[in-house]
Amino acid sequence: MRRAPALPPGGVLARLDPWPLLGAAALLVVLVFVAWPLSELALESFIGQESQHFGFENYATFFASSYFRRALFNSLTIGALGTIIALCIGVPLAFAYARYDFPGRDTIEVAILLSMLSPPFIGAYAWIMMFGRSGWVSEFARDLGIELPPIYGAFGISIACAFGLYPLAFLVVRSGLARVNRSLEEAAYSLGRGRLGVMFTITLPLVLPALLTAALLVFLGVVSDFGTPGILGEGERFPVLATLAYSLYLSEIGAEPGMAATTCMILLAITFVLVLGVRFLSGRRSVASDTASDLTLRPLSGGKRWAMTSGVALLVLTANVPTIVVVVSSFLEVRGAVFQPVFTLANYRNAMVAMGNALWNSLMLATIALALIIAVGGSAGYYISRRSGLLPRALDLLIMVPFVVPGTVIGIGYATVFNEPPLLLTGTYAIIAIVYVIRRLPYMTRSCAAIVFQIDRALEDASLSLGRPPLAGFRRIVLPLMRPGMVAGAAIAWVEVFSELSASIVLYTGPTRTLPIAAYQQAATGDFGMAAAYSTLLVGIAAIGLFIFLFAARGRRDRVVGWI
Repeated sequence: MRRAPALPPGGVLARLDPWPLLGAAALLVVLVFVAWPLSELALESFIGQESQHFGFENYATFFASSYFRRALFNSLTIGALGTIIALCIGVPLAFAYARYDFPGRDTIEVAILLSMLSPPFIGAYAWIMMFGRSGWVSEFARDLGIELPPIYGAFGISIACAFGLYPLAFLVVRSGLARVNRSLEEAAYSLGRGRLGVMFTITLPLVLPALLTAALLVFLGVVSDFGTPGILGEGERFPVLATLAYSLYLSEIGAEPGMAATTCMILLAITFVLVLGVRFLSGRRSVASDTASDLTLRPLSGGKRWAMTSGVALLVLTANVPTIVVVVSSFLEVRGAVFQPVFTLANYRNAMVAMGNALWNSLMLATIALALIIAVGGSAGYYISRRSGLLPRALDLLIMVPFVVPGTVIGIGYATVFNEPPLLLTGTYAIIAIVYVIRRLPYMTRSCAAIVFQIDRALEDASLSLGRPPLAGFRRIVLPLMRPGMVAGAAIAWVEVFSELSASIVLYTGPTRTLPIAAYQQAATGDFGMAAAYSTLLVGIAAIGLFIFLFAARGRRDRVVGWI
């Protein structure tokens, strides 16, 4: 009699599926670290700051105050202006890259991606160095008898945010344009339709969902930014909801954080209304094409090639001016608040002396957070894309919530909930690492889920039929195929984690201070030399990490950049 195989097809081990248990564990984590803090904030917002009774007292106080209403109006204003400016930069770049072949494309694209490495508050600090009251451009213009308008306020904040967020608009709109079949446009041309007519009747309707998504991402990035309004808004002179929530929380430590929670909920309501609005408009106005897209780029002849290169390069160079100014300024001597044309390393020496353990904290916490993001996000992305039912849908929704929730809101929620047993985390390294993971987990989850959808399920079925357990099949078959998505998610998560400020500024203590916090503190207090040194270190280390991840793709750069 023949002996039965140790792991027969359909055996107990082969049928054992651990993914529902892992999914339930992941859901429990996001319930604790996403749903619980936000629910607690929502509850606190309805407990009157003065009366301590449940009701709408805090909301009535908010809308009755001209100062609070001005913060709301300012947030919406800079959100709209920043989005318009970012789209004006990103959309033409996306169109040029999606349609034309011109010299220097790859080099300029790297410069566009490098723009993502500089946090917006560094751009704000650079604008002050150039156009502030003692900025070198302002001083030069003043010597010529020209008084430039101040960079502080709505326009300056919008410019700084837009220059840091335009790569999002570029990547999203470029992806949308790449899916448009150009034969539809050529057919319209052949029927006598002009370029503007084709643009508004063919191209824009097809790319409208991408445009709306890009506008949403940029708007959310602007209104949730803490550092840029904190620097260019000059504190309470130009309040926005993100800085208002932070200042209210600091003033209410030890008391019931009613008004801080109310401000957070209003900010959160704005983001969710926008998300639902974009989904509604995309669903009603989207236009589908049933033909394959043509990825062939249109060659340009003669001077048009170099004119396109010059125009694109000039636009990208202008957008990268703040980062360039910061890097160059870090090697210049500072006298008072004015940089002198004298090369020196004193800024770095002073920065190292005053830095403490900020650099080590950033490297340690970002590395730990990234490892958790890769492990949890990769597994969650696979589970969400391969399983159906209530559990995967709930997990997918909760993981994506921090993507649209401003960092200040999450930070205040964590400080409120985890400030006492059963989870006393406030003031520890753990709470910083957790907020890093929760805020950037959506990048890895969505990146991995997108690529798993393209992996044929028959490969896993074949593995199961041969008696291999599900986890072994995942590790040996699916995981290697997920590599491009994981590299892309890890790359962008690293950049975002290492420069995170909005949530950590609420949660840090002296021992847990990170490099972005150190850079922001120096810029906010006017110590421009040390701020430039900190900012250059921040951008440089983020860039090194990004290039390491791109190198890990080993020849798959185009695919990885596309996923980013």
